[in-house]
Amino acid sequence: MASGATPAVREEEKFYSDAENGVPFIRVQNLSPTNELMINDLKYINSETHEKYLNRSQIKAGDLLVKITGVGRMAISSIVPDGFEGNINQHLVVIKTKDNFTSEVLATFLNTDIAEKLASRRATGGTRPALDYAALKSMPIVFKPEIVEIVKQAVILKSQKQAEAAALLASIDGYLLQELGITLPPPSEKKAFFYTRANKLSGGRFDPFYHQDEFEILGQALNNGHYEIHNFSYFITYISSGATPLKSNAEQYYTDDAINGIPLLRVQNITAEGLKLNDVIFINRETHEKELKRSQVFSGDLLITITGRIASSAVAPYSFEGNINQHSVIVRTHESLVLNEYLAIYFNSLLGQKLALRETTGGTRPALDYCALKSIKIPLPPLEKQTEIANHINAIRATAKQLQQQAEAELQHAKQQVERLILGE
Repeated sequence: MASGATPAVREEEKFYSDAENGVPFIRVQNLSPTNELMINDLKYINSETHEKYLNRSQIKAGDLLVKITGVGRMAISSIVPDGFEGNINQHLVVIKTKDNFTSEVLATFLNTDIAEKLASRRATGGTRPALDYAALKSMPIVFKPEIVEIVKQAVILKSQKQAEAAALLASIDGYLLQELGITLPPPSEKKAFFYTRANKLSGGRFDPFYHQDEFEILGQALNNGHYEIHNFSYFITYISSGATPLKSNAEQYYTDDAINGIPLLRVQNITAEGLKLNDVIFINRETHEKELKRSQVFSGDLLITITGRIASSAVAPYSFEGNINQHSVIVRTHESLVLNEYLAIYFNSLLGQKLALRETTGGTRPALDYCALKSIKIPLPPLEKQTEIANHINAIRATAKQLQQQAEAELQHAKQQVERLILGE
């Protein structure tokens, strides 16, 4: 058993590397409660760091990795897959066991709620709990090999459901473009330099990003579609951004009362799947009605992010009341011209995202100001067609969500089976 370390980031050139030349460096976020090692978001250290500085914490196929420090679930465990070599930081331990199957049985047990309670009971450290070696070794283990196959089958079923959901969601862009009669050209290799005419720059932006060939071609494809094109400003009757009340005066503006408080929507709450309110903060009603009166959100309002994750859009659901901070805007539109559901779908599409990206400014922190947002080009089908598009895409999203829920249910059912076996029920 051994834990790792995190080389000093301030000496990045000395210790770290890239994916092509480096060795995978595993952190807590790479572990999963399904025993799988998640290797799609890795950092890398160089070979010298791996072989010398972190020699004792090298990991190989079949090793058991266990989380021993940090907030959240304790003792979450994963197995190093075949053909994989890497290293770990100080928040994990690598455990060499008899064989790969032994590691799988142990990981399956450690990822149960029963084991999590046993681990948390042994943890020390208050705000940053930790399991030392003695505490981890003292955990009782119910070693039942049959639990491995139960979880494996559940993970396979979960992956199948998630793949079906992903395929459905991926079909949305193709459907929307087809209905709008827009054919996008295949992606081309970006040129090191390109030319444009001076008359295209006159009175407009001079930066090369805005005038890339890709954006020019997108504009042509848009104009060749089935419907008239209008600037977003054509539809707007009201637009406003919000603000973030000072955290230094938290008692004056904020509340923990989820029942009587007003949701203050941030960028992470506004998504293509609708409003996500599981991580929302609340302001009191006085702040909502006085300090942030102009950015009050009601049912049917269109919400669009303008900094960070650009142009993510959602429509406020029925009977919703909320507010927004300065990183988003609330938009109300001419109902006789356009459906906000259609606009949200368009902004969340590949085409809408690219057109919004073109209008951004700000370099490392891109942003859309009001003028840029209003200039985004939007095709305008008849209201009947907009309704048809919105209904079809909402049905796709609903089916995908159902599949995702089924995927999670498969895994939860397997965990319940495993725990019944562990308890001898």
